Amino acid sequence: MFDQLQLHSLVEKDPRYHLNAYYYVLETLDFARSQLGMGCSSSQVPPRNRPGEEEKDEPDANLQHITGGELCEALRIRGRWMFGYLAKTVFNHWGVFTTDDFGEIVFNMVEAGKVRTAPGDKKEDFANLYDFQSAFCDSFVFGMEKSA
Repeated sequence: MFDQLQLHSLVEKDPRYHLNAYYYVLETLDFARSQLGMGCSSSQVPPRNRPGEEEKDEPDANLQHITGGELCEALRIRGRWMFGYLAKTVFNHWGVFTTDDFGEIVFNMVEAGKVRTAPGDKKEDFANLYDFQSAFCDSFVFGMEKSA
């Protein structure tokens, strides 16, 4: 989908976000579809190109559209799974402090023509969906297994 040079150019254009944040969002899009079963069929919500953009190759018929809310939920789930209690710290290190930042990252990739949106998708779909402190720290439960 992206090569490293393309991702580096996005970071140069908008240095608020670390390169790893872009990789994380891209990988989580796939995770949301394949592991969480999120999205609806692309035949129900056709991807669109930016105005004035040439038609791209036909999308895979099995490709699923992920809404901003679904993606943020997948980012939360995967973040807790990958980073545990440190998820908020990792995201903050990458320049991501709110779900709005995930929206900025997605739409940076849309603007670069590398990620497609569906009609009606907008940055506001990512606005203030959850608080990072609550999602990644306050609700985190430490536990110990009992030995038999």
